[in-house]
Amino acid sequence: MDENKKAMSSLEEAIACPVCYKTLTTAPQDCNQCHNYFRNELAKLPSASLDLTPERIKGEIDDAVDSQPLRTELFRLPIISFLYERILPPIWAMGLRNVGGIDIEFQECREFFGQNLGIVADISCGTGIFSRRLALLQQCEQIIALDYSEAMLGQVQQQMQLEGISPSQITIIRGDVAALPFTPNSLDAVYSGAAMHCWPDATQGLRNIYQALRSGGKLFATTFLQPLPSIVFRFFTPDELPQMAIAAGFHPDCVQLETRGVYGIIKCVK
Repeated sequence: MDENKKAMSSLEEAIACPVCYKTLTTAPQDCNQCHNYFRNELAKLPSASLDLTPERIKGEIDDAVDSQPLRTELFRLPIISFLYERILPPIWAMGLRNVGGIDIEFQECREFFGQNLGIVADISCGTGIFSRRLALLQQCEQIIALDYSEAMLGQVQQQMQLEGISPSQITIIRGDVAALPFTPNSLDAVYSGAAMHCWPDATQGLRNIYQALRSGGKLFATTFLQPLPSIVFRFFTPDELPQMAIAAGFHPDCVQLETRGVYGIIKCVK
């Protein structure tokens, strides 16, 4: 089996329908739960992005929009996705996120993940800043960029074209952290940058990531902290983050927390 076929095979084993929770190889030809939508979506690989949100699969789009909080829906606005990478990185680099911004965060994450990674998921990827940098290193078997915002994922595709990144290097998935489209024990590492405060339920999101990680798999997640006011977003205290990770399934000895002002970095190993 050549490398491309091997990579596609491992990807098909990792991606699961978030409704019936079966993979392409185990889903029946006629699935009453997902109406074969999942099988048809995966047929688009590797040239197109996939929409694997439960509401899309079940055809319940209007109900889903009503059920999402503002902190989630906000990032679906085209103007937000357009400005995201053009405005925020300089602000982050001045110290709101890290002194040095995304460059420092990417370096720290790479050191934590180590070398020769298999399948890495960038969850709540935004415009794919992390995914694209990782793809340019060519050190991963597969990279998955997942976000709930169609507008953000459109920016991922545009930036990939500008940077000469092939669609085969990054699999783009519209997905919900509350119902991740991955099989248990299928991911080697997960990065989620400045995102947890946007999730409807951060503990549930961490629990889903824990289930998707292989034994020894690693999570590098960052978020903003109180005393930032939880008006639109849900900001956390430093004590809450490790507690949520432990509640999600990570062993207390395998959870590390670093705080830098109003920015928190949590590193977990399954």
